[in-house]
Amino acid sequence: MAIKQVIEFASDARYFGGFLQALIEESGIVGSVEQQEGSITLCIQENDPAILEQFVLSTQKYLPHSFFLGEIQSFSHQEFLAKTSFSSPSYKISPCQKCLQALSDPASEDYLNQDLICKHYMNSDALVFEDAHYYSPHYTEGSALLVVDPQTVSELFLMTQKERETLFSIEKPSLKVRIADTALQEICKKEFISIQAPSSVKSALVALNAKESGVEYLFFAPIKSLEVAVSKENVRIIRDTLGLSKSLQNLQSDPVLNRFVNIAQELDPKQKKVGVYLSQKGEVCFLYHDQKESKKLFSFSPFDAQAVLYEMQENETQQRLLEHFFAKYPSIATKLDHNKKLGIFEFFATLLDLDLQTYDALSESSLLFYGNGGLKIDMNFSDGNFDYPAMVGSFMSFKLADTPTHYLAYSLFEAFGDMVIATLMQLRSKYNAEQFVMMGSMFENSVLYSRILSRFSQYNPYFSKGFALDD
Repeated sequence: MAIKQVIEFASDARYFGGFLQALIEESGIVGSVEQQEGSITLCIQENDPAILEQFVLSTQKYLPHSFFLGEIQSFSHQEFLAKTSFSSPSYKISPCQKCLQALSDPASEDYLNQDLICKHYMNSDALVFEDAHYYSPHYTEGSALLVVDPQTVSELFLMTQKERETLFSIEKPSLKVRIADTALQEICKKEFISIQAPSSVKSALVALNAKESGVEYLFFAPIKSLEVAVSKENVRIIRDTLGLSKSLQNLQSDPVLNRFVNIAQELDPKQKKVGVYLSQKGEVCFLYHDQKESKKLFSFSPFDAQAVLYEMQENETQQRLLEHFFAKYPSIATKLDHNKKLGIFEFFATLLDLDLQTYDALSESSLLFYGNGGLKIDMNFSDGNFDYPAMVGSFMSFKLADTPTHYLAYSLFEAFGDMVIATLMQLRSKYNAEQFVMMGSMFENSVLYSRILSRFSQYNPYFSKGFALDD
């Protein structure tokens, strides 16, 4: 008699199956591991209770958590069970629990061994991945935070259980969280920060030394690697340069269309699909896929701040609006005059007079509003193009009316969500589409993400669990 478990695993990376295979061999149990599209199948013999118990105890102690894991189904298995030799290439994942114990145990031969390589997931190639980060107790603008002591996370940050599980998963992604510690807020001069648990031997040793020295946190300049966002029980992969998420097949020459088609193929192939791509750089486009063709339907024209303001000057009503706005906010007029090539989100951050004119500053401002329902910012089309002047004009009007900054930023992200929903509904009617794919780094913002889920829930908007939403 054998036990069969089918484990949902959203990635095609093989390290988790490798950990299972290593624990099978270590315990001496007869077992097999196989990986298919979207799942890992584990089979183990239960003939010897002592060996089975040893295997179970080992998995409880040493099998790491992965944020790619989903539901686990268990069955009785009657067929003859042959041993497998499941193997995995090396990945840029964090040291496993065995490695961390060896690094911190003075009795271990690998105590404080900076050259330690994790070989506990059947990765015979045992590749070395360099950590290029420099860790410092001093904060500089744009720094991320290295978690020194897991026990202090709940004191330093406002985090859900799901966020904590994701932070300490074997993948060790970075995620943006709200700071709870007032001293840390004062150091950073902000309320949100990207954090990461030690993801390498180097960072693990640095964290261990800092903890023993009484240093509560360290900072580093982040290198784009593995970024995720967590909302309730849902984890969204925003970017992944480590190769831990599902690998994109080369199906289209255009990178955005290629990502869209790869994600669309996770859904029912018989259904027509439309999708949207929203980038933190301001790129917006809508896409289509069926069994016969894949294409970009249309994209917003690039945002040109000077062209938008010039067009507004040519409109009598909007011209008066600009005069009133710049008369009331001369410092904003000066900033716009000195920065003529602002992207769309940097432009709106400037209109709000935020300390930093960046997408991140605008997004973080939106997260500081805790109400229900934003203002209706114009997100319309004119002559087949997106009407940037109308959008900017309505935003300025609310600013002139002394709308609180966080509320206005919140309303902007909600407006993007409403625009996406309205546009997808029109495309649904035109193309007879039944499935809807959501992509792009803007979906890191929980205001936008929640708006889509709440207002579009009956149409099941699809956020891939295995593919990164952007590059």
